[in-house]
Amino acid sequence: MTQFALIYCSTCRCLARTVGMNMTSTSLEKPGDPCASQPLLVHFARNEDGVITLFSIVMMLLMLMVAGIGVDLMQNEMRRTTLQNTIDRAVLAAADLDQTRPATDVVEDYFNKTGLSEFLVAVNPDVSIGSRNVTAEAFMRSDTQFMSLLGVDTLPVPAYSQAIEDVPNVEISLVLDYSQSMASNSRIENLHFAAKAFIDIVLAGSAQQATSINLVPYAGQVNPGPWMFNRLGGTRYSATALDQADGGIPEIYSHVQLADGETGGVGSDPTLRYVYPNTSSCLEFADGAFARDDLPVRPYEQTPYFDGWSNPNNPLYYSLSDEEAAAGQSAERVTNEYGVGVNEIGFGWCPEDITDILYASNNATELKRRIEGSPMYDGTGTPYGMKWGLALLNPAVQYLFNEMSGASVGLVSPEFANRPSAFDDTETVKYIVLMTDGNITQQFRPPDYNAPENTTTSVRSHNWGSRDILTTYAENITFFEAQCDLAKHADRNIVIYTIAFEAPTQAQNQMKDCASSDSHFFNASGPDQIAAAFSTIARQINELRLTQ
Repeated sequence: MTQFALIYCSTCRCLARTVGMNMTSTSLEKPGDPCASQPLLVHFARNEDGVITLFSIVMMLLMLMVAGIGVDLMQNEMRRTTLQNTIDRAVLAAADLDQTRPATDVVEDYFNKTGLSEFLVAVNPDVSIGSRNVTAEAFMRSDTQFMSLLGVDTLPVPAYSQAIEDVPNVEISLVLDYSQSMASNSRIENLHFAAKAFIDIVLAGSAQQATSINLVPYAGQVNPGPWMFNRLGGTRYSATALDQADGGIPEIYSHVQLADGETGGVGSDPTLRYVYPNTSSCLEFADGAFARDDLPVRPYEQTPYFDGWSNPNNPLYYSLSDEEAAAGQSAERVTNEYGVGVNEIGFGWCPEDITDILYASNNATELKRRIEGSPMYDGTGTPYGMKWGLALLNPAVQYLFNEMSGASVGLVSPEFANRPSAFDDTETVKYIVLMTDGNITQQFRPPDYNAPENTTTSVRSHNWGSRDILTTYAENITFFEAQCDLAKHADRNIVIYTIAFEAPTQAQNQMKDCASSDSHFFNASGPDQIAAAFSTIARQINELRLTQ
């Protein structure tokens, strides 16, 4: 060890003297000079190849330090990614509107499962009807390996996340054709199936809480129901005595009664007075009403009780399969699950109160019961259907919904008392879904509103030539187009879907022109296509309203 140290020191002295004195090799080679026997050292001292300067050493140290910082930052980012992924998944699960557990419990469970529960700082859920907004915050620190040499022992790892699932308020006017032509080719049964499936889709899950549907059945006219008839200023024709044999009904079933002591018609029950039927509540709109999108209160005449083309002696359609008919079986009235006759056709141009409007409902059972249980009637008053469908989305009639939500009326659920919302409400989307199977008809009336024959025979069969024409085909088409244009106006933000179901060409063109676009129009034929049309519309409504 001593010998090695002496040689090392001698070598260093030689190198130092060689470099410092800048001598030539001959001057170094003196007898007895310990450096004279080291020519390799002299060569090394003079050779400048591979010289390591102080600058290079410093740069190398800096590079090593930067690499070390990079390693620390990379490890810190890996921990941050793990923490952020955990908190993101947690709040997404907690904000799901179908989530039944409390939002805080869901987030905490995610952190427990990943072993990061000690780093969860806060969870702030904001849950309301149709909306779940969950925010969460987490924090941890990661130890450093290289940066600690600079005095930085740890690095912060923050994580924050927010998830919102929101179902905007949805208002739908479902306007369905219940004219008697729907009884042909099983169209009404196919409509029942398709429309009920539509209800199930748009009211599925949490969407039910924020969705209201106005069910508007129409035939020759639209029946808004007795309450709305009276509230808007409808005036009924007076009660008239009429024997049951001539079409009279018990007075208790009529909207108007005879004066006390007045003699009524006779019938099977001698204790009752029989009167001319007054079982509907249709309002006779003036022509100017179709240039508006609201429902002004004013005196309205009542649409009389009459029928245009139907045979009142055969008011019901019966379903009988080919096999049953071939076996000689007699047709029996087919009833649905609600006990209502399938394909039932009622007598009248204005639907009776059993087929009146159902306002702002999210009760799937009741909506489907009404869809399947409403009879069909005469005429195709599509302008009236569109008129009511649009008006019931207009915020101008909100006061009517508010009144209908009162306990004394009970026609609208209290949760929808403030509907329809404003047209520019960013949290509300409005839709009209209109289906028809036929051309728009004239609006005509019998010359004598209280004529006994109105209750037993159609206008066509007893006074067709003397009927009163209120509006022509052309006028009614113009009214319909005016309502479509009002609904499609940009300020109203209403999306219109239309379906022509086995309809003639003219009706197809009218439905196509009324729709918001060609892609919002469906031309359906047969049970599969009508079902697909309603299903597609329902799913598009659901897709458009869900935001995260």
